[in-house]
Amino acid sequence: MAHNDKPYGTVEGRPDGTTGSATRRRFLAGAGSAATATALAGCLGGSGDGNENEISVAFVSGEGELFESLVDEYIEDDTGITVNVELFPYANLFERTQSVLSTQGNEYDILCVDDPWFPQFAPDLDPIEQWLPEGTPDDQLLDTVKDIATWPTPGAPDIPSAEGLEQQRRGQVIVGNAQLFAYNEAHFEEVGADAPETWGDVYEAGQQISDQIDGTDGFIIRGKRGNPVMANFFALGNAIGGQMFDDDWGYNWAGEDGTSAVDFYINDLKSISPDGVTTFDSDAVLNSLSDGSVAQGPAWPAAASNLLGEDSAEADNLAFTPIPKGHIGAQQSAPTQGNWIMGINSYISDAKKESAGEVIQSAISKEAQDSYVELGGVPFRHDTFEDNMDAQPWFSALYESLQTAQWRPRTPLWSEIQVEHGTLLNSALAGDISAEECTQQAQETLEEILDGSGYYG
Repeated sequence: MAHNDKPYGTVEGRPDGTTGSATRRRFLAGAGSAATATALAGCLGGSGDGNENEISVAFVSGEGELFESLVDEYIEDDTGITVNVELFPYANLFERTQSVLSTQGNEYDILCVDDPWFPQFAPDLDPIEQWLPEGTPDDQLLDTVKDIATWPTPGAPDIPSAEGLEQQRRGQVIVGNAQLFAYNEAHFEEVGADAPETWGDVYEAGQQISDQIDGTDGFIIRGKRGNPVMANFFALGNAIGGQMFDDDWGYNWAGEDGTSAVDFYINDLKSISPDGVTTFDSDAVLNSLSDGSVAQGPAWPAAASNLLGEDSAEADNLAFTPIPKGHIGAQQSAPTQGNWIMGINSYISDAKKESAGEVIQSAISKEAQDSYVELGGVPFRHDTFEDNMDAQPWFSALYESLQTAQWRPRTPLWSEIQVEHGTLLNSALAGDISAEECTQQAQETLEEILDGSGYYG
């Protein structure tokens, strides 16, 4: 009997904590025309399955505005195809995508999904390579970018809903996000510390800064219950605790290394963070890094752009490096991968799929990606990074991060898992439970969720 591990409900906010309305400052200066086009697309409600020379795209606000501008500047002229982009807030995009695909609808030809959603929606997206006239440019795509858009995911544990599926590329990354690490070079220089390479370096420098620089804390934790604290902790958990789940979906972090990761987070890092971390979301992190009242913390590319903007008092002092490696335990580098993936709706006509393939082929071309970078986009091709490394101060760190980036566990149950685990982490930060109690309770709770969906046979 087939098991249903597809959760039908809602998702929490974006892992990067942004609203999506101000993803890239350079782009927003000229966003008025995009807003007009978005309103028109909203009235149309997608193009249905009519004219193959006109396709519809559902995308998230922010990144989708950048793509819409790329459509205007390059893609429509290159393909001769009219592309209507409809933008949605993060949670609304999930709900809309779920509604279309679960009913085998054809309102949208291309659906852009956040990579944690991909395990749920991939079976309803067509294998993409057959529809790209020139195929995917695999020699220029980072391995992590190829793997995250393949279903079932290479190297990931098997899941019930993917049983019997051939491993195929069912999407194409269009935004190459990975979590970065921001630090204040002026604060580090004042205490004689080098850029952090390990989490031990983060703690050591943070202690010195907290002790020696008045009004400054050495680190900041985004500790709000649920998704925020889990997004903040996940890279550290992997760096010290290793993979969150083993090949049979057993929870790994209940062992010594995983518990050590939680202990380091809730005790050492909390000790060099401002008071009140259990309520902090991304706005607290960004504001504190921007005004110099904290010295370091994880930051996604959207946050990096904001931290370097004209409203950031410390913009000239902030630098970016890959997420630090574990100093104990697994001792690995594991930046969290956060890609947006374009997929072709399986329930549209072949003529529409051909047009969708042409649009995606154009969007991922070297020429289009160079334009995308100029607009403020986040690349995913080797040659685009190599030829545009100076476009953003954080591109070098991002390119390095994407080489070893770690996807969130490839299961449709991830939204539920991260909320449950994030609730326990928040309780541990508050001092209500110990690190060992956190990981033991996480093992019991998460394995019960997985068992209920048939993951253990």
